[in-house]
Amino acid sequence: MISPQTVATPNYRELAVFLIQPLLDTPEKLVISSETTLGGRKVRLRVAFAPTDKGRVFGRGGRTINAIRTVLECAARAANQDVNLEVYE
Repeated sequence: MISPQTVATPNYRELAVFLIQPLLDTPEKLVISSETTLGGRKVRLRVAFAPTDKGRVFGRGGRTINAIRTVLECAARAANQDVNLEVYE
Protein backbone atom coordinates (compact mmCIF):
# COMPACT_ATOMS: atom_id res chain seq x y z
CA MET A 1 0.00 0.00 0.00
CA ILE A 2 1.25 3.47 -0.89
CA SER A 3 1.31 5.94 1.95
CA PRO A 4 -0.14 9.43 1.31
CA GLN A 5 3.31 10.98 1.72
CA THR A 6 4.68 9.18 -1.36
CA VAL A 7 1.88 10.20 -3.76
CA ALA A 8 2.92 13.09 -5.98
CA THR A 9 0.57 16.02 -6.48
CA PRO A 10 -1.14 15.60 -9.85
CA ASN A 11 -0.81 18.25 -12.53
CA TYR A 12 -4.53 18.95 -12.81
CA ARG A 13 -4.11 21.49 -15.57
CA GLU A 14 -2.30 19.04 -17.83
CA LEU A 15 -4.79 16.29 -17.00
CA ALA A 16 -7.68 18.58 -17.93
CA VAL A 17 -5.97 19.51 -21.21
CA PHE A 18 -5.43 15.82 -21.95
CA LEU A 19 -9.10 15.03 -21.34
CA ILE A 20 -10.75 18.07 -22.96
CA GLN A 21 -8.55 19.02 -25.93
CA PRO A 22 -9.39 15.96 -28.10
CA LEU A 23 -13.08 16.90 -27.88
CA LEU A 24 -12.57 20.38 -29.33
CA ASP A 25 -12.86 21.50 -32.94
CA THR A 26 -10.84 24.61 -32.03
CA PRO A 27 -8.32 23.40 -29.42
CA GLU A 28 -6.32 26.63 -29.66
CA LYS A 29 -9.16 28.42 -27.82
CA LEU A 30 -8.87 26.20 -24.76
CA VAL A 31 -7.89 28.20 -21.68
CA ILE A 32 -7.38 26.61 -18.28
CA SER A 33 -6.47 28.47 -15.12
CA SER A 34 -5.92 26.97 -11.71
CA GLU A 35 -5.96 28.27 -8.17
CA THR A 36 -4.85 26.44 -5.05
CA THR A 37 -6.20 27.29 -1.61
CA LEU A 38 -6.17 25.98 1.96
CA GLY A 39 -2.48 25.18 1.91
CA GLY A 40 -2.69 23.16 -1.29
CA ARG A 41 -5.66 21.08 -0.17
CA LYS A 42 -8.26 22.58 -2.54
CA VAL A 43 -7.70 23.17 -6.25
CA ARG A 44 -10.04 25.14 -8.49
CA LEU A 45 -9.77 24.71 -12.26
CA ARG A 46 -11.51 27.14 -14.58
CA VAL A 47 -11.95 26.07 -18.18
CA ALA A 48 -12.98 28.12 -21.19
CA PHE A 49 -13.31 27.10 -24.83
CA ALA A 50 -15.12 28.17 -27.99
CA PRO A 51 -18.93 28.26 -27.63
CA THR A 52 -19.22 25.99 -30.67
CA ASP A 53 -17.46 23.20 -28.72
CA LYS A 54 -19.80 23.36 -25.73
CA GLY A 55 -22.00 20.47 -26.85
CA ARG A 56 -19.05 18.15 -27.39
CA VAL A 57 -17.47 18.92 -24.02
CA PHE A 58 -20.70 18.67 -22.03
CA GLY A 59 -22.08 15.67 -23.90
CA ARG A 60 -25.59 14.35 -23.77
CA GLY A 61 -27.10 15.27 -20.43
CA GLY A 62 -23.72 16.47 -19.14
CA ARG A 63 -22.25 12.98 -19.13
CA THR A 64 -18.91 13.91 -20.69
CA ILE A 65 -18.16 16.85 -18.40
CA ASN A 66 -19.21 14.78 -15.39
CA ALA A 67 -16.86 11.99 -16.46
CA ILE A 68 -14.01 14.52 -16.75
CA ARG A 69 -14.83 15.81 -13.27
CA THR A 70 -14.82 12.24 -11.93
CA VAL A 71 -11.34 11.55 -13.33
CA LEU A 72 -10.01 14.78 -11.81
CA GLU A 73 -11.66 13.98 -8.46
CA CYS A 74 -10.12 10.49 -8.40
CA ALA A 75 -6.67 11.95 -9.03
CA ALA A 76 -7.26 14.50 -6.27
CA ARG A 77 -8.50 11.88 -3.83
CA ALA A 78 -5.32 9.86 -4.35
CA ALA A 79 -3.31 12.98 -3.43
CA ASN A 80 -5.58 13.81 -0.47
CA GLN A 81 -6.89 16.96 -2.17
CA ASP A 82 -10.20 18.32 -3.47
CA VAL A 83 -10.59 19.62 -7.02
CA ASN A 84 -13.40 21.66 -8.53
CA LEU A 85 -13.82 22.11 -12.30
CA GLU A 86 -15.77 25.16 -13.46
CA VAL A 87 -16.64 25.97 -17.06
CA TYR A 88 -16.89 29.64 -17.95
CA GLU A 89 -17.07 31.75 -21.08
